[in-house]
Amino acid sequence: MPRLTISLLVLGLGGWLAWRLVNYPRFADFLVSAENEMVKVYWPSWRSLWRDMAVVLVTMVLLAIFLYLMDILWTLVLGRFLGVLGG
Repeated sequence: MPRLTISLLVLGLGGWLAWRLVNYPRFADFLVSAENEMVKVYWPSWRSLWRDMAVVLVTMVLLAIFLYLMDILWTLVLGRFLGVLGG
């Protein structure tokens, strides 16, 4: 029973705070202006979104491969040829 009471108290307090915040004039004006700005935003199509995501993923994979190969190269140079790594 105490858990239910605490849950209902937190829910009621959160609802009251949300209602007070939305009815605060400056915040309400901010919400209206934010909604107006959201209408102006250019939202890409799904096809464009998937294409852009593929470019990012391919770039990240290629960068990871490049860094892995550079790590192997520097391990060889420092370990075998210079003897710094004890290899």
